Amino acid sequence: MLPDSPSQHSFDSHTNESVGVTTTHRLRSSLELVFQDTHLQNADAPPSMRRELRAALRQVCVDARRSGLRAEQLLVLIKEVWSGIPAGISRVTALHGDERLNYVISTCVDEYYAAETSNEGNEREVRS
Repeated sequence: MLPDSPSQHSFDSHTNESVGVTTTHRLRSSLELVFQDTHLQNADAPPSMRRELRAALRQVCVDARRSGLRAEQLLVLIKEVWSGIPAGISRVTALHGDERLNYVISTCVDEYYAAETSNEGNEREVRS
């Protein structure tokens, strides 16, 4: 199967060692849906209004961890998918750069490692 884009090919070739191409494509599709959905508009909203976006990103992060994708690989994938969405959705005028992308990345880092902590806690409970 040929890659959809040169950047996708480079990402897929880097992740093939530890994560299957099918997993990468599934995560890419999940991120595209989250980014194209109206949840992304909530990145500009007050924290109380961001719950749906955070929940959608949490699911992607949990899936990535369960599939063996490292945090840095997930961030590369997020940036690649982000660069492919329409500018009207991904960009918002801001004094400090691209606040939506910054929010998505920081949320995914939080959720990725929260899933790790949660899994360790569950493993400790099982061993006890």
